[in-house]
Amino acid sequence: MAGNRRKKKIDDGGGDSWMTTYSDMVTLLLSFFVLLYSFSTIDLQRFQEVMSAIRFSFVGSSGFLSGTPEIGPEKIESLDGSDSPEDEDGGLLDQELAFLEMLVKMEETYERVKVFLIEVGLESEIGLYLEERGIVLELPERVLFDSGSADIRRDFFPTLSLLAQLIKSLNNQIFIEGHTDNVPIHTFRFPSNWELSVARAVSVARYFIEESGLSPGRFVATGYGEFHPIATNETLEGRAQNRRVTIVISIKEIEGE
Repeated sequence: MAGNRRKKKIDDGGGDSWMTTYSDMVTLLLSFFVLLYSFSTIDLQRFQEVMSAIRFSFVGSSGFLSGTPEIGPEKIESLDGSDSPEDEDGGLLDQELAFLEMLVKMEETYERVKVFLIEVGLESEIGLYLEERGIVLELPERVLFDSGSADIRRDFFPTLSLLAQLIKSLNNQIFIEGHTDNVPIHTFRFPSNWELSVARAVSVARYFIEESGLSPGRFVATGYGEFHPIATNETLEGRAQNRRVTIVISIKEIEGE
């Protein structure tokens, strides 16, 4: 009797062990398939929220790039693999991933420019900003030009040569913008601040092209006169800040440069 009871006890224990192992295996399989499903399924609402947050925090509500795809309710289905016009062109998700890749690349370029300015000792002379249109280098009038002149100061040539080296290492479109304060100018060469601001932008662009050998196709020079101030024109300090040339390393890249 004792032997029979012992045998029964061993059999019961063996049955419990088998069920425990089976249950563990089923649980692991279920977890595995849930994991696979999570990899293949996008939380569309969460994806939309994340992309909107990235756009707003990084570039503002206006968007980093004109034509950057927005995710609205009518486009969400395309992220789930359903047929849509966006799918025919590579899919809206691909566009969003390309957008993220562009943001990362611009951030890397910004850090590269920042390190460059520090290494050549220009961080105190040149302002550096990351804006929705690209990376902005801000050169004050006092280092570039004499008052009322569009001729670059010769003592600033070495600095422009260093900036030319930086631009040469990139393949982005470069915009050069001239700005003035609101004090009127009336000379034979510059009837207004419009002409002065344009001439200053062109002078910088021509230096990069003619003296540093950069491709003319990379540059766009324009002048804004006094109409894009960054400070008040009511003080000497404010007017000094408004008299500037900005070099914009655009998000647009030039192929074959």
